[in-house]
Amino acid sequence: MTRHAKDWHPDDVLPDLLAINEHSWGALQRLGVDEETKLTLHFDYEGDDAAANQQLVDFLSRETDYDVKVASNGVTGSTGPRTLSLEALDEWVRWMVLAGYEHGRCKFDGWDSVVHT
Repeated sequence: MTRHAKDWHPDDVLPDLLAINEHSWGALQRLGVDEETKLTLHFDYEGDDAAANQQLVDFLSRETDYDVKVASNGVTGSTGPRTLSLEALDEWVRWMVLAGYEHGRCKFDGWDSVVHT
């Protein structure tokens, strides 16, 4: 039986995503990133179908200033440059997970960053 993106719950994924945040933030700090460094976050969601993906894109477009679009197997996008802390990053990931869950059941698949110098 294939597990679909809709077959998940935020409580199933948040502990792992927050642990990844801690590791990633530590790696960024070792590279010289601090709470005053501007970062652009790129993110992806897994989605089961075009309607669910579009529902999430519509929501994120209304609620944020993110560049977001439907991708071949979900949703992809990026934030504008912003400063972060580990706490702010954790809060953002929680919000993104819930946004995906509540708007199309799209599963947040993580983020990567670009440092602005």
